Amino acid sequence: MSIKSSAFGGVTLTGDDAKKFLKQVRNGRPNLAASESAKRGSAMVAAIQKSGSLSFVVEKSDRPEKRR
Repeated sequence: MSIKSSAFGGVTLTGDDAKKFLKQVRNGRPNLAASESAKRGSAMVAAIQKSGSLSFVVEKSDRPEKRR
């Protein structure tokens, strides 16, 4: 089992990692947050294609910032 990658190519999964990935792709179901995000993303793409630009507002979060 290994994961191989390079700066100029894709990622290759082998062994158990490949089996687990294929199982997730075939049988996995997105959670609610992922579904909502995909819907918003599709709406943004449609807006960009229609007008050539997109505007949005960034709201301040109630969560404290993480310091690095």
